[in-house]
Amino acid sequence: SKAEKWLAEKHKINVNSLLNGLATVLGIALAIVIFVMLPQYLTGLTPFKTTGLEGLWFNLIEGGIRIAVFILYILGISLFPSLRRVFMYHGAEHKTIACYEAGEELTPENIRKYPRFHPRCGTSFIVIALILGILIFSVVTWSNALVRTLLKLCLLPIVVGIAYELIKLAGRYDNLFTRIISFPGLKIQHLTTREPDDSMIEAAIASMEAVIPENEGED
Repeated sequence: SKAEKWLAEKHKINVNSLLNGLATVLGIALAIVIFVMLPQYLTGLTPFKTTGLEGLWFNLIEGGIRIAVFILYILGISLFPSLRRVFMYHGAEHKTIACYEAGEELTPENIRKYPRFHPRCGTSFIVIALILGILIFSVVTWSNALVRTLLKLCLLPIVVGIAYELIKLAGRYDNLFTRIISFPGLKIQHLTTREPDDSMIEAAIASMEAVIPENEGED
């Protein structure tokens, strides 16, 4: 009956919502373990203390380990064929946006000639946030690991906020300062992007055209 179908569909939606919520929670927990707790634990194996002047070195080493873990993570997931395809779509996105920003017509022929790297990429955002984290977290030198972790999580919105403003700046201006802050992220994009095929470029064009405003200049 219609009522039974409606109840079955509602149950399916509720289960999907529950699974999506659970996946989000597990994803956040895994990110904290991999990018916060693991670097902190590995740094704890060094002879440096977590307080005083040595605390600064502790945080610098921890930040370096965090960046290394991030790069290894990217290299690891790039081994999966499905993720390599995602990286190709990522490259198509960047090339299409570059073509649009250059004022050219969005066609595969025009898009192919543009680089697959872009200063406003999410990869660059993450790299800038990691580097900022090294500087900002260096003031957190508590000896208690749990307190230190909680304080860093509290400082995370500040790190993310500054990184966001820097990435906007890098996308808006081209000067020595923006080139410097963009350089690390652009290099990491060699790992997170691949050259796309024409079908991927066409998908990127369709996605781009869907969000282009009707009035010129409102983008």
